[in-house]
Amino acid sequence: MIDFIDLFNRVARVARPAHHAFAPLETMDQRFEDSDLDSLDMLMVSIYFSDIYGIDEKTAKEMQPETLQQLHELVELHKTKDPASVEEAVGSIK
Repeated sequence: MIDFIDLFNRVARVARPAHHAFAPLETMDQRFEDSDLDSLDMLMVSIYFSDIYGIDEKTAKEMQPETLQQLHELVELHKTKDPASVEEAVGSIK
């Protein structure tokens, strides 16, 4: 099983411009605002997760989770595929 926290943090680093601060999340109940991600960053994270998990883009854009747990639940509800590893998942969006 993939470490969803690690996956989120690595995807967020791809979505967040390098010159902006990013605080990795450590628990599933943390709010995304704790990581310094803004709404555009979260839109990109949602699009990347849609690519990784085979979620259609319209659904991904409508997802509005506030915590990592909520994102995980939405991914589980809408996914059509599972990556084999965090490395494979992140590699697919770079």
